[in-house]
Amino acid sequence: MIPNYCTQAGGNCPRCSLSNYGRDCTNVPLRGRFFSIGDLAHQLSTHPRQAAKIVNDSLPGGAERYDELMGNPAESVTRAALIDLLAARGGDYIGRKLAALLVD
Repeated sequence: MIPNYCTQAGGNCPRCSLSNYGRDCTNVPLRGRFFSIGDLAHQLSTHPRQAAKIVNDSLPGGAERYDELMGNPAESVTRAALIDLLAARGGDYIGRKLAALLVD
């Protein structure tokens, strides 16, 4: 979900040049709003490339995709994307692991 005040980077605050010290351009902490592919891969006990594929499979058609070939562990995933993935995979192993990640 893109904040209504966003003017750069398509709502991806960790990539935005206006964010620093773990806060966005309006000084709101980023912790809990974004997760890295590496965090997700660690939680799912898989490789970052596989974690990116899992997230991509749950995204709607026109959404920006994560790089499955490089599997950049520092690439950020929004909390909203993980909640959508949890809704799609709620009853299986991935859903249970995502729920544990989002609760923390």
